[in-house]
Amino acid sequence: MRPVLKKCVETLGERPSRRSFSLADHHELAGMVREVFLRPDSLSREDLELQIETEVRDRINLLLDLYSFAEQTEDHEWVENIRERLSQLSAMLPELNQFYA
Repeated sequence: MRPVLKKCVETLGERPSRRSFSLADHHELAGMVREVFLRPDSLSREDLELQIETEVRDRINLLLDLYSFAEQTEDHEWVENIRERLSQLSAMLPELNQFYA
């Protein structure tokens, strides 16, 4: 998440005014984790971890489908956006898998 956070901070400029922003609006995984935690269900830690892993895998599958379609339509901007989102999620898979090894 560090590169995304750095990019967000850089967009503020050298003398930013006081304002806030949510990393969840700029990072795929952060947004997904926020969604899971905002659900009204009270889950145990293990259930939360499983839910997040399931959500990540489902999102990766969805993004791969969208990537294929974006390539077919030759929408290069969309392809790049999906690549960035996929890289944010795929970087987390080894860490998620450690819980179930």
